Amino acid sequence: MLLRFAHWIGGIALHWFYADIVILDRERIPRDGPLLVAMNHQNALVDALLAMWAVPRDVRITAKATIGANPLGALLVRSLGIVSLRRSADEGATVDRSRNEQAFASIEDALRHGEAVLMFPEGRSHSEPGIAPLKTGLARAAFRARASGVRGIRIVPIGAAFEDKAQPGTDAALVVGELIDVDAWSGEDPHALTTELAARLAIAAERGAELLALDRAGSTRARHGNVVSRLVAAWGDVTHRIPLRIARRWALARSDDPDQPAMYTMIFGLALILLFYLLVGAALWAFAGPIAAIVAIVLLIIGADAAAHATASPNR
Repeated sequence: MLLRFAHWIGGIALHWFYADIVILDRERIPRDGPLLVAMNHQNALVDALLAMWAVPRDVRITAKATIGANPLGALLVRSLGIVSLRRSADEGATVDRSRNEQAFASIEDALRHGEAVLMFPEGRSHSEPGIAPLKTGLARAAFRARASGVRGIRIVPIGAAFEDKAQPGTDAALVVGELIDVDAWSGEDPHALTTELAARLAIAAERGAELLALDRAGSTRARHGNVVSRLVAAWGDVTHRIPLRIARRWALARSDDPDQPAMYTMIFGLALILLFYLLVGAALWAFAGPIAAIVAIVLLIIGADAAAHATASPNR
């Protein structure tokens, strides 16, 4: 339930920042069975939100262990079932080769129960063009689970591309690449599987960039829906515009690399909007009673959802 709530909230936050998020070949993603989702990593936390939005089922997230270093991060790790990965880059001079044993065990257990697990095989978020060299962790996790008797594991590469990842009002594209059936893969060399995954992930990301280029050249922005939905979207746009603008200013002030503006805007925006809802609810509760407060908050939430998705293109 909490994962689905995070999926909904994340979808609203994404659509508040990006004007359009196009998903191509989404039907390739299996709706059940053990799944490893491999995605390129160019936009920090935003990439995880995009994956949760694109995959039509609950997704367990893997993230660097440092995310749980503070109380809020630790709460997120526990509540969302995030699998923490310790990177060699965070280990200092002494690298513990068994540092991720517990993480691999958690991934294996999730796959055994038919869950979907998101991994970023590049190992870190970056702003360089193209796909960075992949780590072998995802391949090793797949082979470990297969060796323990888990069957039906598939690896789905999702290539993400951005018109300008740090600029609000721009577009993003996700392309689902050709799946890899782990049962049908011969051998247990993680380097060979990683090489094949890298090729399929690169093709998907390149198709996403091409799709954005075509959309920029030939599309026009338009709000979708009937008159009522457009009015609801306009209401949501007006009532949430000020907190989102404040969040954007704070995000720009705090950002020192291209990975951060979108992430900070969404985090600050959600926090400010929640505070705004609490203030509106408290004021109306005091002066007009609980029913008026509840109705107002529900209308605000409906408006936020409608405004966020008003310009979204149908997925292809």
